[in-house]
Amino acid sequence: MNNDVSFQRLAAVTSILATLLALGSIGVQVVVLGINTDPFSNPTSLLGTGANGASLFRWGMILDIFGYYLLLAPLALLVWSRLQQKGMNLITLFTFCGLAYMLIGALGATTLAAISPPLIEGYGQASVQQRQVYEVVFSGFLNVVYVGLWNLLESTLGGMWWLGIGLLLRREQPALGIFTTVLGIFALLDALGRILDIQIIYTVGLAGVPLLIPIWSLWFGIDLLGSRKTRIKKTVSSM
Repeated sequence: MNNDVSFQRLAAVTSILATLLALGSIGVQVVVLGINTDPFSNPTSLLGTGANGASLFRWGMILDIFGYYLLLAPLALLVWSRLQQKGMNLITLFTFCGLAYMLIGALGATTLAAISPPLIEGYGQASVQQRQVYEVVFSGFLNVVYVGLWNLLESTLGGMWWLGIGLLLRREQPALGIFTTVLGIFALLDALGRILDIQIIYTVGLAGVPLLIPIWSLWFGIDLLGSRKTRIKKTVSSM
């Protein structure tokens, strides 16, 4: 029992911390790139931000690694343990998708955090001809990470995870389950739009997912803290 309560508290704290870091990542990227539903659509705008932009962007990606990905791992494992009775194989599959989403997403953010700053700084010192080379190289890296890893593979895996656990959560926690399902639908729209190359579809998904994830993790974290307090009260009263 103590181990269960401790892990629930860990999942709650990391989920709330993930919210703060995710919002920080959004804030940093808004400072660097402005308000844009597709911030990497114009590589030149990012390359032209200079040394300060390179440093801020690097920190934005570091916040992204933890806020949108790694700190959600305890929550994923906790949900897996709680929903096993609803279908061991099914919830295990969904959780695998969730953990894969975190790993691939963090890998993409790590890649951009390592590669982007030297390219941005080099671009500011390059000649006109050299800048064309920087633009081609940087655009290639952005397409691999942003379109390939993030908006195609990651969104598919994350969408399956959220949609799956959302449907399983609806009976016990209707509001949170519905919100989780909606988050999964937005993520899958992002992936589907990229697969079909239909801008309006992936724009809708892309506009929703970065904002819904912090709300979802904060909601889940607060809910876990509240259910922990309820469990403690029940234990004390039974004694």
